[in-house]
Amino acid sequence: MKKLFTIVALAATSLIFAQNNTDSSNAPKKVTTISGMGMFSDPSQFGLSFEFEGLMCGHGHSKKSTQLVNLSFGVMQYDSGIRNNINGQGGVIEIGSRQYYSKGDKPEGLYTSNYLSYGNIRFDQDFLEGKFEGNYSYFSFFSPELGYKMVFGNFTVDPFIGATWKIEIKGKGDIDNKNVDEWAPRAGIKLGFMF
Repeated sequence: MKKLFTIVALAATSLIFAQNNTDSSNAPKKVTTISGMGMFSDPSQFGLSFEFEGLMCGHGHSKKSTQLVNLSFGVMQYDSGIRNNINGQGGVIEIGSRQYYSKGDKPEGLYTSNYLSYGNIRFDQDFLEGKFEGNYSYFSFFSPELGYKMVFGNFTVDPFIGATWKIEIKGKGDIDNKNVDEWAPRAGIKLGFMF
């Protein structure tokens, strides 16, 4: 499973960051956005999002494509059966692409996106009855989102909604993955600076 994940992650990374040669004198200026992100999901995420402008798509269409990298702190509650909820924390990394449907040349307006995601959440809590500890990990290649990016000068506001289908990696320790749904909603907002 680890070998498969590594191969898929490397292939996706090379496809996402592939570049075409263009004449720099006629090429429009590329735009980058760095945002603070908060997302409700399972696990919920708080972190940074980096969006890099991609290439023009289609024949005569003004659709824009961008690539994204999200680096987040993840928090999650796990129903263990011992107590109602046990809190865990860890990291989440997502690599994805975004397609804009606005008429202009800037990456703004209505968009759809999808991510290749990996998350690892660690649980470690002591009780009178004993100790609960373990790791919950997942991989996802299907995390579609629908959003609308608003631009105010160099500042951006980017609300979004979507879903994540998680392929769970066998839990370690007291984590058995039975109490975690494979499907999780995604909703959040990114506040950023475009340059």
